[in-house]
Amino acid sequence: MSELVFASQLITAASVSETAETDSVQSFPEKTLAKLKTSKLLTASIPEEYGGQNLGLTPGTNLALLTILKNIGKGNLVMGRVLEGHINAQILINQFGNEKQKKLFASDAFDGKLFGVWNTQASDGTFLSKVGKGIYYLNGSKTFATGTDYVSRPIVTAAKKDGSWQMCVVPLDEANLKSDSSWWNPMGMKSSRSFKLTFLKTPVLKINLLGSAGEYYQQPGFSGGAVRFAAVQLGGAEQLLDETKKYLVSLNRTQDPFQKMRLGQMAIAVESGNQWLNGAALRMDHYMKKTTKSRGENLIIFANMMRTAIEQICIEVMNLCQKCVGARGLNKPYHFERIIRDLSTYLRQPAPDAVLGDVGGYVLNSENSASEIWNLNFNKEKNE
Repeated sequence: MSELVFASQLITAASVSETAETDSVQSFPEKTLAKLKTSKLLTASIPEEYGGQNLGLTPGTNLALLTILKNIGKGNLVMGRVLEGHINAQILINQFGNEKQKKLFASDAFDGKLFGVWNTQASDGTFLSKVGKGIYYLNGSKTFATGTDYVSRPIVTAAKKDGSWQMCVVPLDEANLKSDSSWWNPMGMKSSRSFKLTFLKTPVLKINLLGSAGEYYQQPGFSGGAVRFAAVQLGGAEQLLDETKKYLVSLNRTQDPFQKMRLGQMAIAVESGNQWLNGAALRMDHYMKKTTKSRGENLIIFANMMRTAIEQICIEVMNLCQKCVGARGLNKPYHFERIIRDLSTYLRQPAPDAVLGDVGGYVLNSENSASEIWNLNFNKEKNE
């Protein structure tokens, strides 16, 4: 795992300049993607028996996974988002795929195919209809289809005739579809190419149906997976801290007491984020060792707290950064303006108020005190 983490650190350092060069809707960080492929990060979350390294699949690997996502996000939030989607797909394939599917999709990943997860849609969403023995048609549209024209093996959720939702690993090189780039005109994360894609009688074979209907939303994986995108977001906050320090040193403003105070606040915020990351990794490991209902519930609530805390940390860091650098620093060639746009956009994740409400509900229904509610059973069980 240490080699993978080190590789992600090297990619971080090399990707910053390309991030600035590809800050447009029609661009994509192709050089960074190529580095991800050569560093084996795109195949790391495949089981060892199929040639991978079990990253994020077994206890003891989750801290490395979250650190890698943070590092890639630090260099390029767009590529952090793309890698998070790719790894999410690998985790779902490992969880719900049969042996034949695992071999097939592992082979695709080793051939350089980029995976993703496309679930978001509007009223014209996707639906799956059976047209023959083992043959289905996929029709309808997905929005926020991150990595359009680069992701070639997305997991697409689609409604079946009975209303249930089915995951499909769709080979896009064999698909009938229409891409709408005009739908994607965001403030930030521009080069993520999160376009609208419409499937037009795209054939889907039985081998490409992943798991049973409804399993995409199975807990704690569905909600617990939020720790991965939160790790990428934390990377953006870390980068803002590093860039702010570099900026102040270059202008010889290191002795200003107010700048020191702001940097101190930023450092505390970022390190708090790292502590949340460590705590999340421990609880993911803990759940994987023994998948009980109580451990799953604890993981979901902890993930909800982490994603909420990371959002607050990132907002604080962005505000302090802008106070530090002023209007001058928000001009090019400095990176602050772009990072803040990207991070502000990426922070907008589904149902932030609902997940915070779930945390409050958990507290209200718990019989444990504040000092015990998160750690009593966790500390007791991890020593078993």
